[in-house]
Parts: sequence; C-alpha cells; structure tokens
Amino acid sequence: MIEKVTVRKCVEVLKLDVISGEEYLDREITRTVVSQPGVEIYSNYFEFYEDDRIQVLGTKEMNLFYMLKEEERLERARKLFSYNPPVFIFTIHVEEVPLQFIQASNEYKIPILKSKQRTTAFITTLSSYLSEELAEKKSVHGVMLDINGVGVLLRGKSFVGKSETALELIKRGHALVSDDLVDLVRKDEFEVIASSPKMTEKLMEIRGLGIVDVVDLFGVKAFRNKKRVMLIVDLVKWDEHVNLDRLGLEQEMDSYFDVQIPKVTIHVQPGRNLATLIEVAAMNWRVKSFGRNAALEFVNKLNSIVKGENKE
Repeated sequence: MIEKVTVRKCVEVLKLDVISGEEYLDREITRTVVSQPGVEIYSNYFEFYEDDRIQVLGTKEMNLFYMLKEEERLERARKLFSYNPPVFIFTIHVEEVPLQFIQASNEYKIPILKSKQRTTAFITTLSSYLSEELAEKKSVHGVMLDINGVGVLLRGKSFVGKSETALELIKRGHALVSDDLVDLVRKDEFEVIASSPKMTEKLMEIRGLGIVDVVDLFGVKAFRNKKRVMLIVDLVKWDEHVNLDRLGLEQEMDSYFDVQIPKVTIHVQPGRNLATLIEVAAMNWRVKSFGRNAALEFVNKLNSIVKGENKE
C-alpha cells in the first residue's frame, strides 16, 4: 500500500503560505524526494521531468525563468503544470511568484505555496518530514520507553505487568513514549522509530486506577514524542522447565521492517524487580554498543584459566 500525505497537511505542519489554489490542497503526495525544475524551465527539456514529485523553486530557478523571452514564460509555466505534479513551492528569496505561474495554477488546479526558509534548508526540512510521513508503518502492542537515552520496547501478554513496570520506571525518572499501542515507522535501513497514537499521547492505562496522564503526574520530562527502538524486552511468565542462557552469551534478535533489533527475555516471577532488571538491560545494551561484552570476557578468561594460560 502506498502511503500518502496531503498538500494541506504539509501547509499546516511546515507553516507554508498559500499563494494560489487553496481549494486544491487535498491533492496527495506519494514521493519523499523533491524536484527543482531548472533544466525544464530554461531548456524546455522534459524528457526526465520528475512530475510525481513536489516542485521546489528558488532564486536559481527564477533567474532561469526570467532569462526566457517574455512570450516563452507562460508557455513554459503551463508546460510545467501540464504534467500534473502535486504542488509547486517557492522559497523565501523569491520575492514575488510570477503571474504566469499563478495563471497556470488556476488553469491546471494545482496549488502554489511559499516557504519562509531558504531553498537548501527548506528541502532538508521537507524531505525529512515526507520521509517520516510516507515511511512504512505498523502498530504493535507494548510499552515504549526512553531509559537513560536507550529506546526500549517492552512487550508481553496481557496481565504480565508491562504498564505497572513502565510506571515504576517513569517514577524513577525515565520517559514514556507510548503505552499499550506503539506506532512504528521505518526511518531508514537501520532505524525503526516509535511514537504514540495521537489519541493516547502521554496517557497510560493502569488496571485499578484507570487512565493517567504521566505529564500531569511526573512533569514534562516524563514523556518523549518519539524514540528509536534500540532494544526489545519481552516479559514472559516464569517456566521452570525452560533452559535459560545464564551467561547471556547468545544475543537474541527480532526484527521490524527487516531491521534487526537486539532482544532480551525477562522471566516474570514474584519477588523479581522487573524495573531494575529492565534498567540494567538498557545499560548493558549501551555498554555492548561500545564494544564491551562482560559475558564474553568472562568466558574467555575462564577458558584461559582452564588451558593454564592465566597464572593469576
């Protein structure tokens, strides 16, 4: 399924001014990359015109446009619009949008917008926004937390204690990203970003207490609007028949959108302090990310003793 975002939403989020075609803002954008049609404007060469992209025009494109003869300008503007790109956006140093573009906008029912940023900065902002909005998405059940800068996705079956454990972690100074339903977006080939659905932002459901707002209870530092998923923690009920990797040599992995993410499994049992265990798991992930693996170092040291290589 192709993700889409409307021109109207771009106007609202990026604070763009509508110059022409306000009634056409519901047009859809499906590409994350943008186009600067300088070649098409000056040379009338449309063989590779990227007409399915947002068309961004700055001072360079306008200088090329005004180098055309007067009688060519309307024809060139109309040709740009005739391929039906989603929208034209002029950047801040274009003092006045040419009348030929406004005329073509009305004729082809394509809006013209104006940014308050310079061309390079605006393209960066726009591309970043579109990459996030149009990225592949999915929702999963769990709790997403920021624990000392480490994005932890807490998963487990109902009644295993996810929300209660998350509440304890927030009380200790960590931050909630989302409770119960977590929206995941693939940012690039290496990163998955988690956020909360708008309906449940800052909210947690605690059985016996109902819905609570973590910002009201713990302050603004208790909430992050999004965070990269760096570690997955699965909470599972204790089973004495399961063989556990007591040393932690084997690194479990899981994936979303084919992005591999480290995972740890914590067995839930009365008396185990889950909040502390999850804190340590996050800290241990950070240490491993710097190249330090205590379990592997222990095994190597033990092997050297067995082989008689360590005389200490």
